[in-house]
Amino acid sequence: MDQSGSTGDPGTPSSSGWAAPPPPVQAGPAGFVYADVPNRAIAYIIDVILVAIVAGIIGVILAGIGLSTGSFAPGTLNFSINYVGLIVSAIVGAAISAAYFIYTWTSMRGTVGMKALGMQIGNAGDGKTLTMDQATRRWLVIAAPGILAQVLFVIPQIGALLGLLALGWFIYLLWTTYSSPTKQGFHDKFANTMVVKAARAAG
Repeated sequence: MDQSGSTGDPGTPSSSGWAAPPPPVQAGPAGFVYADVPNRAIAYIIDVILVAIVAGIIGVILAGIGLSTGSFAPGTLNFSINYVGLIVSAIVGAAISAAYFIYTWTSMRGTVGMKALGMQIGNAGDGKTLTMDQATRRWLVIAAPGILAQVLFVIPQIGALLGLLALGWFIYLLWTTYSSPTKQGFHDKFANTMVVKAARAAG
């Protein structure tokens, strides 16, 4: 695998390959190590929170035009579900998630969470910036089961079953990432992507 550093300032993302980490670094392929599961999980939690905040703001706007996901009957604890609003909210949430992850992967070589933990994502073979096709395929593998479960939540039993399957799928992605020597989960191998982190400074 070619992990040659890019030209320019150390640590600056480049579309031509892995961004060179600041020296000195411990011995390793071009000063990089494969990003481990704990770091990636923390980064993902940060990203999900950011997406949820934006989705929440949009949800308030949708509620203002009568597309809330549900409401309590005045003076009671009876909650009525607005199925149309629930479906619209799930679709809008999916669009926000797709826009966020696909944009940051292809334009910043990493999400806000990944950047905060010193990680970057690139093409597995040469470290080049992901193409739109790669980013889209990677996002679909990660997010599609959960989004489908949200959209079909309105269907009794089927929605709950899909929710369990989505949770199982997420655990599967974590397991395939953990068990891979290069820390490439099924989603990474499907999209031919790799997540790396600058090796720690020696001494």
